Amino acid sequence: MAMPLGLVRRELSCERYRIDLRCPGSDVILIESANYGRTDNHICDSDPSKMENVHCYLPETFKIMSQRCNNRTQCVVVAGDEVFKDPCPGTYKFLEVQYECVPYSK
Repeated sequence: MAMPLGLVRRELSCERYRIDLRCPGSDVILIESANYGRTDNHICDSDPSKMENVHCYLPETFKIMSQRCNNRTQCVVVAGDEVFKDPCPGTYKFLEVQYECVPYSK
C-alpha cells in the first residue's frame, strides 16, 4: 500500500549514532527540516552538564542533509562532528530530521 503524499516522517539520532532515512518502493527522500545540536533536555540523555544548552543549532544541517539524502530511496548519516561542524562544544547533541517520501522526478 502506498504511503499518502504529504506524510512527514521524523527521525532522531543521538550524537555518534547513525540515522537511517528510507522510503518505500521508488519514492525518494525530500528533506523538510533538519538540525544538529540540542533543543531539548530530555532527548538523548547524558551527563546533566552536557544537556544544559538547549539553544544549540547548526543552520547548515538542512543543506548538508539535503545534499546527502534528497532524491535517494535510502540515506544513512552518522550524527557527529565528522559530518557536521560542532555548533556547541561540550554539549551532547542529536540530529533531528523531518522528511517526506515523494515520487522521483528529474
